[in-house]
Amino acid sequence: MGMTVQRRKDTRTPRVFMHKIADIRGGVSVNSSELGSDWLPEGAVISQPVNGICHVVKVAEVSAAVDASGKTITVKKGSLFNVGDFVLLNVGDKASKITAIDRSGKTADKITIDAALGVIGIGGFITEASAASSTTTSALKYEPFAVVGTGKPILPNDNINTDAWVIGVTKGNPLPECVASKLKGIINY
Repeated sequence: MGMTVQRRKDTRTPRVFMHKIADIRGGVSVNSSELGSDWLPEGAVISQPVNGICHVVKVAEVSAAVDASGKTITVKKGSLFNVGDFVLLNVGDKASKITAIDRSGKTADKITIDAALGVIGIGGFITEASAASSTTTSALKYEPFAVVGTGKPILPNDNINTDAWVIGVTKGNPLPECVASKLKGIINY
């Protein structure tokens, strides 16, 4: 049996926690099968455990303005979305299905959706929805509960064991209001 050496070149990953105050003792397991990246970043929002497994509340920051009929959304590199996920701008707005993702850019990913969500400015957010909605009935797929305190690589066919902070202070961790408002113990500057 031979030895396998895995090489990885990391760019400097941003640190978002200024103060970590209270976490879930022993950490949590995060489902990696629904993540569309190879890195779970520090500051990712996760849900409460369901049958012992937490899920990531997927969020992406928009890096290029989208007009009212736009179906291609340019987001900052590192989004965790997959084709087939549903996205919304705000809870109660329309939600649309992701039909394609172009990850070939160095600083941005291009997400194509099947129905326009409306005008999105630079610095806006898209968040994972539970289902498609052409009316104002959309909801988050998972309720935000805690924030990941340590970035971890995502290995195929394996859950991620990481720390989950419920009380702390972050800086430079942009989140949409519909997610940040549910994280009562996390203060974001």
